Amino acid sequence: MYKFCLLCLLCFLTSCCSTRDNINKEMLDSIYEINIQNRALHRFGGIEEINIKDKKEIASICKELISLKEENNLQTRPFEGTILIRFLKKDQYGMGEYINSLTTGIILKPNSEYYIDFSTGQYVSDHFLARILKYLEIDESKVPALDAYRKKQLEKPARETKQIDKE
Repeated sequence: MYKFCLLCLLCFLTSCCSTRDNINKEMLDSIYEINIQNRALHRFGGIEEINIKDKKEIASICKELISLKEENNLQTRPFEGTILIRFLKKDQYGMGEYINSLTTGIILKPNSEYYIDFSTGQYVSDHFLARILKYLEIDESKVPALDAYRKKQLEKPARETKQIDKE
């Protein structure tokens, strides 16, 4: 009997702690603003903070964030800077309220490493990082974590040109 109760308790706790499962369409539709803060201003430049209120941009960012797949497992320290992304919805009184389960941090580390700390794990997405840097008007060349991404972007036009020449 005790084993059964313990098993039920563990299942209940696991289901309560799974924040990714709690992210649903209703929650995403309630977002009216995304706040992005550059906490690495001294190192990478750009603007300190931006608020995104365009519904299409919000939906696009949320979709990209939720679809992150490439996992990472880096330690927090040392780090060179952070970017904080917070999602706001209106509470019952019409005031802005942060959705803590969606709050995301991008930790920029030395040695061209970074990770996106979202919900239940750490992820890597060069495209997502580049997109956030554009919002904050940070020059990508100042962020060593995007060295490999920049090389891929430079190779794309060369490949497309070769394909056009073959035709």
